[in-house]
Amino acid sequence: MFNRFLRTTIIFVFIFLGACIPTISKSLMQSVSDFLQLRSLVNTGPYQISVTVSGLVGSGLTLNLNSGLSSLTINTNGVYQFSSTLVSGQDFNVTITNLPVLPAQTCTVNGGTGVVGFGNINSIIVNCDPLRYSLGGTITGLDGIGFTLINSYDGSTLAVAVAAGTFAFTQTYEAGTPYNVTVSVQPNHPVQDCLITNGSNTFAAMDVTTISINCTSTAYPIEITAVGIGSGTLTLSNNGSETLPIATDGLHRFPTNLPPSSTYNVQIVSSPPGHQCVLSSTSGTIAGTVSILANCFSVLAYTPRNGGILLPTESLRLVFSAEVNTGSCAGSAGTLDTTLSLAINFTLATTNFANDTLIVSPAPTDSWLSGHRTLNLNCQTNVGAHPLSTSISLLYMIPSNLRYVADVGGNDGNDGLTPGTPKRNLQSAIDSFGACPTNDCAVLVSQGSYDPAAVSDRIQLVSGISLFGSYEPGFATWRPEDKDSTIFMDTVPASCALATATNPCASIAADVSVTSPVVISGFQIESGSSAPFMAGVFLDSTANVRLIDNVIKAGTSTSGSAGVFSTNSNPYLVLNRIEGGTCTTNSCHSIGVLMSSGVLIAPVIFGNVILGGNAPGILTGATSAGIRYSGTFGIDVTNIRQNIITSLGLQNNDPGATTISVAFDIGTPAASSTGILVGNQFNHGAAYGSYGIRLQGATNIQIGSTTQGNVINGSANARFENIGINILNSNNIVRRNFINLGTTDRSNAFNTTAGIVFTSGLNNTSIIENNTITGGSATDPTNFSTAQLIGISATAFGPGSSISRNHIRLGTANGGGTSVVTGISISTSGAMLVSNNWIQNGTSNRNARGINLYQITSAMRVFHNTVSSGPDTPGNDAAIYLSGFSNSLLIENNIFYLNSDVAGNACIYNVNGTSGATRYNVFHNCTNLVFQTALNYTDICAGGVPGSLACVTPLGLAANYGNNLNLNPNLVSLIGVYSYIPTAASSCLITRSTNTIMADSYNGLGTRPGVDGGVSLGAIEYNLPCTP
Repeated sequence: MFNRFLRTTIIFVFIFLGACIPTISKSLMQSVSDFLQLRSLVNTGPYQISVTVSGLVGSGLTLNLNSGLSSLTINTNGVYQFSSTLVSGQDFNVTITNLPVLPAQTCTVNGGTGVVGFGNINSIIVNCDPLRYSLGGTITGLDGIGFTLINSYDGSTLAVAVAAGTFAFTQTYEAGTPYNVTVSVQPNHPVQDCLITNGSNTFAAMDVTTISINCTSTAYPIEITAVGIGSGTLTLSNNGSETLPIATDGLHRFPTNLPPSSTYNVQIVSSPPGHQCVLSSTSGTIAGTVSILANCFSVLAYTPRNGGILLPTESLRLVFSAEVNTGSCAGSAGTLDTTLSLAINFTLATTNFANDTLIVSPAPTDSWLSGHRTLNLNCQTNVGAHPLSTSISLLYMIPSNLRYVADVGGNDGNDGLTPGTPKRNLQSAIDSFGACPTNDCAVLVSQGSYDPAAVSDRIQLVSGISLFGSYEPGFATWRPEDKDSTIFMDTVPASCALATATNPCASIAADVSVTSPVVISGFQIESGSSAPFMAGVFLDSTANVRLIDNVIKAGTSTSGSAGVFSTNSNPYLVLNRIEGGTCTTNSCHSIGVLMSSGVLIAPVIFGNVILGGNAPGILTGATSAGIRYSGTFGIDVTNIRQNIITSLGLQNNDPGATTISVAFDIGTPAASSTGILVGNQFNHGAAYGSYGIRLQGATNIQIGSTTQGNVINGSANARFENIGINILNSNNIVRRNFINLGTTDRSNAFNTTAGIVFTSGLNNTSIIENNTITGGSATDPTNFSTAQLIGISATAFGPGSSISRNHIRLGTANGGGTSVVTGISISTSGAMLVSNNWIQNGTSNRNARGINLYQITSAMRVFHNTVSSGPDTPGNDAAIYLSGFSNSLLIENNIFYLNSDVAGNACIYNVNGTSGATRYNVFHNCTNLVFQTALNYTDICAGGVPGSLACVTPLGLAANYGNNLNLNPNLVSLIGVYSYIPTAASSCLITRSTNTIMADSYNGLGTRPGVDGGVSLGAIEYNLPCTP
């Protein structure tokens, strides 16, 4: 086994630094040191320790850092740095070893002891002038950066980075001089409030050491320690709004610090090219500085490419995104072994920076054991011993029998056994094996062009015989990244005129006879023009073909084209670029990867760029799809990951166009479809209808997991619909997706832009949680017909369903009279839960409704949401709009904000009926708190009940309609770059309510009631000081 050849040596070095700390207790110093070291194990420094020397006349002054760690010999005044550096959390102690002579002087150190914080230490002075004195003191609790003091007497400033210990200005003063030390800049990251005592007085004939500073934190940073970024930029987002680009290893911080009890939700927006990045944690409640490790340590390149061919004596070259050593991969294991079991050689090399490359070779007299071999990498960085961010399995085929094929110099009359006697065509080389009983035969193909129909109608794969393209002339080097072995159908065979949807014209095909692994790697594969149905690769009833690192193009068809068409097969697609080709007639479908099956399939589709095709000039029925599955049975989507899947834009002229662009499409019936679809990017193009993910039938597919979702990017200018996730008739779980909405623009006709749409949840349990939905617009330029912009739309959800903890921030909807922008819209659903959603609704020239409920006849629970109505629609705004429901609806513990407080607007707008309960809600900026049964309820009456006509007509009994509040919640921000987090100015009536109706808050981690014993109304559980 691979790992038996690896050896590692671990050296532990212990350094004990003793120090005499005269002005602050060692126990406090140690606790601060421990805290800082735990907070940032791999960052924060190293920092320099500098000393300012003043009043020196003699020579030979010797200073010592930490009992001999480093020393300085000084003969003149100035600023000096010790050669040794320290990191955050380490103690420093500067002492005098030798006093100056000629003349002899007495010198003192002020500011010389403490714990290194987060910056260079420049607050130490050594004063040798007997008639001048230093100005300093002690500091505790400094955890931020940028803290600066000023002495207003002379304007001198001092940057302090001592977490706990002593400090001193670098100037000296005569006796009788006044001083006044104040804070010039308070610390940031975390935000701190540092209070000074004994800051002003007059110098006596002695050093001042009595100034005392105590720092406490009021808001904390989210710190990201990045490791393994070799190049490019990692982009993170927090709470779906603030972003942080990271281009280097080390400590990075989101710009905004967050107060305690607020929540964070950090997600990866994009990773550096070639990197796989994971976060050590993603969400939680702020209780102090949040430290997250962003591990991007990855293998950037493999030579030979992963999934390819490894010749018996060839070296394996791995290029990492961080420095490694010869023992970095000691834990790796698998079936990659050598014939004689001699020790494998490991050497370091440089590709992008020093020691980023590990070369693994068999001994000079040994060779790799033939067959399909695997190696599961378990590697660590040289610095910090960080593991690979994700599990990586290498798959190589070590051949026992070879054939060679060349464009130049190849001839099918040759035996193909040597590089000097290559065959001309791939099928001829495959056929020359007869068979491959060992299942480890390979055809090596040099750069050039090869017609798949030169020998027969197409290249027919044979079990156990793999194809590897893009060898350099002479076959000395394999360069699959070049893709310069092109399989191109120069002339479409006559038989392709009879191609069908189940037997397309294809350049490469495999059928049920392929029972052992066949690898195809390093090719550009393109079918010709044209046939009724065209495919680049056609897989029929086989699970053994592995397409790795190719470019695959479908060609041109009149009825349907697919880059890869799979029927009753399990495609294995890794690191390919797959394109859907071109359609030339109406109702033609052009698809990147098309699958159908009568049995459950579980494809492996990983790390590909997949594009639907195009249909130039076609208006009627054309479809571009990245991936589509349609079959009588289902698909398991679990292993469809880390792909970029794009459907192209099609003709969308209106009226007339009926084109569809859908990035990921599951057709009907497919009822047994299952698995978690996660970690992909879906881009859907402009068309009459445009969809990121579409599930057309009942499935058990989950879109996103509890820890990671997908990124979905909408297009500009769809006509009828532009939807991120469209679930037609199914109950599903949709979690943690980041949806950038597109736009619709259609004159004189209905159009919709939406993030998540369930057209029917079948009255079963569906869950929509922790998604971020942003932007979008829907427009009828004529202002004649309805234009809808919706964050989440749900119909027929069952009693166990929930829409919770979503972050929705919408754009604009402008059109005819019923046009609307709404964060969440629900109709005809059961006693489900709508809770902890954070909705900043958009704008409309007609209707703006934060939450829109229609035909609800059950005890639906609308709890703990923070919702704005949306601005600039006078007379039609509502934070929550109710139409056609029973009297069992429960509306409790929400914060409702009306952007525009004008006549006709209301925080709760009830067209008909009454709710079962409307209590413990906060109304802000609402003259009309509630509109119901043609009455405006404008007052909070006895018991917190909304009332009309100066409380003559209450909304209902206090038990069900009481304890509502009409006041400003004083959240961080309600407009612009908004934040719905309470502050110290928020009323304690809001942050310490007694109505405990559920346990979680916005991110699911802020447990209610809080540590203050109360329940915060709205989406955020807040437990800090409030205003009585």
